[in-house]
Amino acid sequence: IETSASDKASIDEAVAIALKTGASSVRFYPRYEGNLRDVLSIIANDIAYVRETYQDSGLTFTIEQHEDLKSHELVSLVKESEMESLSLLFDFANMINANEHPIDALKTMAPHITQVHIKDALIVKEPGGLGHKACISGQGDMPFKALLTHLICLGDDEPQVTAYGLEEEVDYYAPAFRFEDEDDNPWIPYRQMSETPLPENHLLDARLRKEKEDAINQINHVRNVLQQIKQEANHLLNH
Repeated sequence: IETSASDKASIDEAVAIALKTGASSVRFYPRYEGNLRDVLSIIANDIAYVRETYQDSGLTFTIEQHEDLKSHELVSLVKESEMESLSLLFDFANMINANEHPIDALKTMAPHITQVHIKDALIVKEPGGLGHKACISGQGDMPFKALLTHLICLGDDEPQVTAYGLEEEVDYYAPAFRFEDEDDNPWIPYRQMSETPLPENHLLDARLRKEKEDAINQINHVRNVLQQIKQEANHLLNH
């Protein structure tokens, strides 16, 4: 079950749905406005509520890196929570808006990643920062193969990543939220939950058909990349 907020009411609703539907996990991401330190403090309080209220619920919880917080900030939130059932959801492109790059973000977050959102995106240069425009998988700037290889290899005796979600969000755009010249306590702007605008009514049917085509294309692309990884792994093992 996924919710696009971390406040008490949103978490309570998501957990109630998760427990009634037999879900195993709740994913959330914060959307607060304010200076970074204040925002992190609010999020830490939200996580403390989750720990105190639901740590014995049988659910696991993931916080997604979602465009405004940097990887090391998310890692600190998880570590400081001392909540065993809390981990990170790694999205292939959301670190771009925090002025980070995919492989660097993955390396920072790696010990705490248990879930993944797979998608492709074009990196868009903005004044002092970076935005991303989601696109058809295989046509963007994300290092698809390298990311999947790293993620598959996480874990020692068993896979660390337990769930991969395919998100084909063609035409979704997210602007820069963190900047090269920011100080150590930058302003984090409020934003609405993520959505891709629908076209005008007379174009809706065509768009829905394309959505299906894009989703099938992504499945095929991911399968092809995984097959490449498998072939290379077999080659290394046999030579």
